[in-house]
Amino acid sequence: MKVNVISRSTDEYTKERSQDLQRVFRNFDPSIRTQEKAVEYVRACNAAKLEKIFARPFVGAMDGHIDSISCMAKNPNHLTRIFSGSMDGDIRLWDIASRRTVCQFPGHQGAVQGLAVSTDGRVLVSCGTDSTVRLWGVPVSTLLEDDVSSDKSAPLETYVWKNAFRAVDHQWNFDRFATGGAGVDIWNHNRSAPEQSFEWGTDTVVSIKFNPGQPDILATSASDRSIAIYDLRMGKPAAKFIMRTRTNSISWNPMEPINFTAVSM
Repeated sequence: MKVNVISRSTDEYTKERSQDLQRVFRNFDPSIRTQEKAVEYVRACNAAKLEKIFARPFVGAMDGHIDSISCMAKNPNHLTRIFSGSMDGDIRLWDIASRRTVCQFPGHQGAVQGLAVSTDGRVLVSCGTDSTVRLWGVPVSTLLEDDVSSDKSAPLETYVWKNAFRAVDHQWNFDRFATGGAGVDIWNHNRSAPEQSFEWGTDTVVSIKFNPGQPDILATSASDRSIAIYDLRMGKPAAKFIMRTRTNSISWNPMEPINFTAVSM
């Protein structure tokens, strides 16, 4: 019987000083390292991912809300302006460049559940658990003046309904908007009651979005894991799908309005 013993001198791998680098012995024979390219590829991918993770994507914070933020919306005409609504009923218009509050919209007595801005960026629609829908005039600032005329704005219209609201969206290029809650209601800026109301099931509507290509088509998601498509021209629901999980939000593709993305829990 033969016994092969591999021996190595301690002088080869022992550090002379504590500051010295630890010696690593490797066999770089390509016939032995058949997975060398795959291993190096994985290392390169991990290095790129770690570089993105530690790239510090957080650039700043805007303080002002007392309670937690429940919804947000962007102004389609101003890239640096966003709206936020909180659980205490406070609505704020922010300037991202200066990171400050441009205007406040006080009025809701409960949590703000939905915000939507008209296509021209001049009207803000908000809804909440206080069973009200409010229309606000968005202050317009010029390129030379960043300040607006007032720090607080009063609602243009207030619509009181019998149920709490969970979502709202404004129709593209028209003066109508839709709210979701116990059902789907279609409102007009000049009327105090809904023009149309839809009900499909008994669960709460949690998200609602108008189609950018076909303004009369909207999609909704409910707490019963359903996604429904409505056509305002037909005056009735068009289709309904049941998902495996509840859909929290829906977003249409602005470049291809025949497609939409559903975000689930």
